[in-house]
Amino acid sequence: MTSNEVHKMIKQCTNDLNKRTELMEKMNLSDFNLVDENIETCKKVSTSYSETALKFSMLSRELPENSELQEIIKKFITVLNDGIRVCNETLRALNQSNQLIQIINKMKH
Repeated sequence: MTSNEVHKMIKQCTNDLNKRTELMEKMNLSDFNLVDENIETCKKVSTSYSETALKFSMLSRELPENSELQEIIKKFITVLNDGIRVCNETLRALNQSNQLIQIINKMKH
């Protein structure tokens, strides 16, 4: 893999990461009417982070061991894994909110 191809892939992955992060930031977690929509958004973002981390891992293997570029990519992977954890925690909270809403709705009827 040429240096130019590596930089192109990093740029593409970074753009993907930025788009998904913006999507997560736009989620309105306080609106109970959007729980299902937020759950789906969170799943999509988590999947995207996972796919991007996999691309970076594959790219990292192509680079010389302990090179500066490889170290940068490892940092990206760490950020992506943190994003996956945040998505999973958010999903758990949204699912709990969904359960509470269902309980409240049952109590109303």
